[in-house]
Amino acid sequence: MVGTSNAVDQAPSGMRLLVISAGVFFAYAVLGAATLTVGQFTGLASPVWPAAGIAFAAAYVWGWRVAPAILLGSVLANVSTLLRQELLTSEAFVVAVVIGLGAAAEGVLGGFLVKKAVSPHSPLVNARGIVSFLLLGGPVAAVVSASFATAAQVGSGIVSTDQALSLWITWWVGDSIGVVIFAPLTLMLIPSQLPNWRGRRLKVALPSLVGVCLFLVLFIYVDSQAKSDRDQTLEQLALTATSTLELEVARHQEALEGLSSFFESSDRVDVDEFRSYATASLARFPNLQALSWNPLLTQGELREFEDFQRGVQGISDYQVVQRDDDGELIPVTARDEYVPVGYIEPIVNNKAALGFDINSNATRKQAIDRVRSEGIASSTGPIDLVQESGEQKGMLALVPIRKSNGDFVSGAVEDQEIYGFAVGVYRLGDLLDDSFAESSWDRVDIRLFDVTDGAPSQEIAYRPAKVSATVDETTAQMNSEATGELEVYGRAWRVGIVPTSGALAAQDKGRSLGLAVVGLVGLTLLQAFVLLVTGLEGEARRRASRATREANTDPLVGLQNRRAFLRSLELVRERSTSQGESSVLMYIDLDAFKSVNDRGGHEAGDELLRLVAAALKKNVRDRDVVARLGGDEFAVVLNNCPFDQGIAIAENLVTAVRVVSVPGPQEPLSVGVSIGVVPIKPDDGLDIDELLRQADDASYAAKAQGGGVAVAGNTGTPL
Repeated sequence: MVGTSNAVDQAPSGMRLLVISAGVFFAYAVLGAATLTVGQFTGLASPVWPAAGIAFAAAYVWGWRVAPAILLGSVLANVSTLLRQELLTSEAFVVAVVIGLGAAAEGVLGGFLVKKAVSPHSPLVNARGIVSFLLLGGPVAAVVSASFATAAQVGSGIVSTDQALSLWITWWVGDSIGVVIFAPLTLMLIPSQLPNWRGRRLKVALPSLVGVCLFLVLFIYVDSQAKSDRDQTLEQLALTATSTLELEVARHQEALEGLSSFFESSDRVDVDEFRSYATASLARFPNLQALSWNPLLTQGELREFEDFQRGVQGISDYQVVQRDDDGELIPVTARDEYVPVGYIEPIVNNKAALGFDINSNATRKQAIDRVRSEGIASSTGPIDLVQESGEQKGMLALVPIRKSNGDFVSGAVEDQEIYGFAVGVYRLGDLLDDSFAESSWDRVDIRLFDVTDGAPSQEIAYRPAKVSATVDETTAQMNSEATGELEVYGRAWRVGIVPTSGALAAQDKGRSLGLAVVGLVGLTLLQAFVLLVTGLEGEARRRASRATREANTDPLVGLQNRRAFLRSLELVRERSTSQGESSVLMYIDLDAFKSVNDRGGHEAGDELLRLVAAALKKNVRDRDVVARLGGDEFAVVLNNCPFDQGIAIAENLVTAVRVVSVPGPQEPLSVGVSIGVVPIKPDDGLDIDELLRQADDASYAAKAQGGGVAVAGNTGTPL
C-alpha cells in the first residue's frame, strides 16, 4: 500500500485553511453554476452534479473545516441560476441556503463515513476500500442533500408537490454520480493524494469521463424523446380544444341561420313570437349570451320603426340610440342607414342593448358591410358589449335575413336583398368557460386570440385552469404553449393551451428517471472496475519494483549490491567501447573496521557502514554508481569522467570517510579508507573482471602504505 504525507492532510488552519477553502468555494460555485446552465431536469436538480464530487473529496481529505466553503459555493451556484431565471426572492434565497447546508452536510458525512470504513488515506486498490468509498461517499451520503433540497423547494413552492419524487430521485442520482465519477478525479489533483494515483490517472479518468458522457448523451436523448412525446400530446390536445370550440360555434351558427329562416318564412314576427323562438334556441345553447333581431332601416324608416316598437310591440321606452364620445347612450344622429337591436332575448341582463344601433360603431359596421357584400354570416372583432358590466370582451355574429317585398317589419325595402340580421351575442369568456366545462379540461389554461389578417393579434378571452397551477417555477419557461387555429364567422381565432398540473404539466419523466438510476448503477460498477484494475495493476507494478530493488540493493546501506554493480559496470564498459567515453573505477576498502565491531559491537559497525555509504553517495554525482560489494568493501564508478578529475574525487572521498564516526564506549569510533583507482578507457581491452582485479590490487597497495588513494599499476606512495 502506498503511503501519503500525513502532514499535508492534517486539519488545515490559518492561512492554509483560508487558501484551501477559497479553492473549494471557487471550484464548487463555478462548476455548479455551469452545470445548472447546461441543463436542469426538475427544479434546481441536474442528472449529474460534479460539484458533489469536489465537496466529498475536500471533506474526505481536509475534514469538516471546509464545510463553510461548500455551503457558500452551493449558495452562489444556485443564487446565480435563480437570478438568471428572474426567480430570486427572499424566500428563494432561503431555499438556496438550505440546499447549501445539505451539500455541506453531504460532503462532511460522506468523508466521515469513508474514513471510518477505510483508511483516511486509502489508495483505493482493493475491492472493500473501493466499494466503501463509492457507496458511502455517493448514494448513502447523497440521501442527505436530496432530502434537504426537496423539502426546501417543495415547501417554498419552487417545485410542485407532484414533482417532489422526481426531484428527490434526480438530486440523489446527480449527487451520487458526481461523487462516484468526480471524487476520484478531484483526489488526483490534491497534492497529498498524488502518490495514490501515480501511473493510473489517465487510466481512471478516461473511461470515467467517457462513461459519464455516454450516459448524458443517452439521458438527453431519452428526455428529449419524452418531451417530443409530450409536445405531440399537447398538439393533439390543442387540436381537440380547437375542434371543441369550432363545433360549438358551428352549432350556434345553425341556431342563427334557423332564426334567419324563421324571419324569412314569416310575414311578421312579433315580440312574443321572437321571445318564444329565441328562448327555445337559447335553452339548447346556454353559452350564447343572447339572440337578437336587427332590421336594416333607412333614415326615413327610423321614426316609423320606433313608433311601431312602442305602440304595436308594446316596448314603451324603445328608442334607437348610439354612444357619444364619452361612451354615454344618446339618440342616434342622422345617417343613411341604421341597424338597431329590434328584439333581444333574454331581455333580462340585455335590456341595455335594446335599440342600440350597431351600425353606429366602426367595428360592428365592418361586420355588417361584410355580410352585405359577401352575403354570408360574419362576426365583429372583439368589442365591449353595450350590456356588459364587467371586463369581458364580446362579439356579435350576424346572419343575413333576406326578403323580396314587404315593409320594414314584414319585408324588406323592394330594392334590397337583405333587410335585417339575426344576431348572436357572445361574451367570449363565458364561451370558453362553457365550451370547456368538462373535468378533463380542469388542469389546462386556455387562451383565445383573434389573429385575423390585417389586425394585430390580441387576446380576447382567458379561461384559467380550475386546478391550481403546480408547474415548477424554475422550468416554467420550458412548458411551451400548444396552439390550434379555426375560422369563426369569417374571422381567424387561435386557441392556446398550457397544462398547469398533472401528467401534461411537464414531460413524462418516468423513462428518464429510470435511466438515471440504471446509469448510476452502471457508472458505479464501471468506476469500481476501473479503480480495482488500475489499483491491482499499480500494486503489482510496485511489488515487482520492490522485488527488483531488493534483489539489486544492499539491505543494510541501500546502495547497489555486488550483482547490480557488476551489471552497471558492464554497461559502462560497453558504453566506453561503443561511444568512446572514459570513466573511472574505484575499489574502496575500509581500514580498521574490525576494531569498530570489536569495541562498539555490530550495531556500531552497521551504523558506521550506513554513514560511510551516505558520505560516498553525497560526494559523487547523481549519474555515478555507488555500491557495497560486501563487508567493508565499496565501489564507485564515475561515469564519463576524466581520470585526473577521478583522482581528485577519490581524495575527497578519503577525507569524507575519515571524518565519519559513531559513538564508542570511551571515544568516537572511526575508520580509515584505502581506494584503488583504475581508468576505464575505450581502447584498453580490459573486461570488468580485469578492471575489478586491478582496482582491488590498487586498494591493497594503498592499504599497505597506510591508506589513501593508489592508482592501478602504480606501486609508489599512495596519493
